[in-house]
Amino acid sequence: MTIPSRQDINVYDSLDERSACEHFLGKTLEQAEALFRESPLYYQGDMMWMGIAAFRYYLPAAVRYIRSEAADSDFVACFSGTLEFRLEYESKDLAPVAEQLVVLCDYVLEQWSRFEDGADAYGDIHTRYQTLRQTFLEMMSHDRA
Repeated sequence: MTIPSRQDINVYDSLDERSACEHFLGKTLEQAEALFRESPLYYQGDMMWMGIAAFRYYLPAAVRYIRSEAADSDFVACFSGTLEFRLEYESKDLAPVAEQLVVLCDYVLEQWSRFEDGADAYGDIHTRYQTLRQTFLEMMSHDRA
């Protein structure tokens, strides 16, 4: 996939999408990961609002960030909310990346001791990732059927 266009990021011309476009337009995966390292929560928010094609493109950058030593419980917790939001409104559009999302959920659950400090401020994030994992697994099985 090529770097997302302005229309891929800013689908409905909302203020949030415009902001995501300002931050991500023309960015490679490496540059997007650098944004997450610079200000994780600030740029994580853009992942919720950018168009689905852009979200799917930048997902590997977010995953690499989560797998890095720099990631913390705040980013991981907020990203669960982004995934839940996307599932609620664009579940069919997540099918192409469902396998990547299962792997991400597996990683967070396996490495939970890294993220649990401070995560309780966001509710039961561990259970939310278990639920997300199950949902993405079901999505994969339906996609293969």
